[in-house]
Amino acid sequence: MARARVGGLARKTGINPVPIVIFVVVAALAGGGLFAWDYLWRQRQEEATRPPAPDVLVRSLVEGIIGKDTVKEVKVDAAAGEVTVTFESATFKPGEAVPVSRERLAAEAELASSIVLNAPPPIAAQVPVMQGLKKVSLTLVYQGAPLATAVAERGKNFQITYIDPRLEP
Repeated sequence: MARARVGGLARKTGINPVPIVIFVVVAALAGGGLFAWDYLWRQRQEEATRPPAPDVLVRSLVEGIIGKDTVKEVKVDAAAGEVTVTFESATFKPGEAVPVSRERLAAEAELASSIVLNAPPPIAAQVPVMQGLKKVSLTLVYQGAPLATAVAERGKNFQITYIDPRLEP
């Protein structure tokens, strides 16, 4: 009776295939893990460098001029090229002289509309909507009550309308 050879490949060549198979499997798993880690890292980096949405950008620009947490609402209509911003006035003081209050509110509104319409070039280059803006409508409020509305359009004079009776001359 013929007996089967024990050891097959290891006996013929002197090489044991088990460690080689284990090495190949571990190397493939490690390579796959590194590939997955690299892919996820690149995705996170792309998300971090992606420019913000236009409404977030407008909020940031206005808060940079007026003050932190002053913007209450932002609406961007990219198709019409219009932005509507409602923000809390940082300069209005109820007991102050009317001409001074009016001047400060006008300055606040003009600065806010100017920064939105004339966004810095690096920002405008990253967010094309900012280049297409033609009109900025602002509502200035104090403790939730509207003080004034302002409209700024490219190529036209800035206009402000005072709503609050405390601002009447």
